[in-house]
Amino acid sequence: MKIFNKILAVLFPQKCLGCKKENEILCRACLLKINRPDTPYLKGVHIAGNYQDLVLKKALWMLKYQGVKQLAKPLAELIKERVWKKLETEDWLIVPVPLSKKKLRSRGYNQAELIAKELSGNICANVLLKKFHTKSQVEVKDREERLANIIGSFEIKNPEKIKGKKIILIDDVLTTGATMREVKKVLKEAGVKKVIGVVVARG
Repeated sequence: MKIFNKILAVLFPQKCLGCKKENEILCRACLLKINRPDTPYLKGVHIAGNYQDLVLKKALWMLKYQGVKQLAKPLAELIKERVWKKLETEDWLIVPVPLSKKKLRSRGYNQAELIAKELSGNICANVLLKKFHTKSQVEVKDREERLANIIGSFEIKNPEKIKGKKIILIDDVLTTGATMREVKKVLKEAGVKKVIGVVVARG
């Protein structure tokens, strides 16, 4: 299989999503050109990029829906460049927003967790759980329905691991903000001292 993959790499070299440079999936020059968000901080959530940027949108879509896991690294680099440097992250636990078991089985991985692992080794990925599958927030247009769609869908396992801690929540895209609000509420109820959110882009 490794030999086959090497042959494929020679015949069809990977190209940067921005400049098409070979053997790069998203080169640093193109990464730094990604448009900044109109609002870099919104209701307790730090945002690294503008989802309307075509390169960023394609990178997020490929990571989330096409299984191109290696894009987690450059997307984490974007967060490091624009957000991480502003935060004092040493004493904070990093918690990726979880997927439901159904979504995780279907996709095979949690893109938020992949990004989180590229940001820090201080990850706590087995405390916050999604109890049941919900519609994607993008699919739900009405604001009240969005809130109802997500309420009660998260729970805490082993709360003693996070009680009194400070937590940075990681997700790929902030859409309505309802997911982040619900997760923050659940974490605070479990005794977490402080919670902030960090996302790659605002959709």
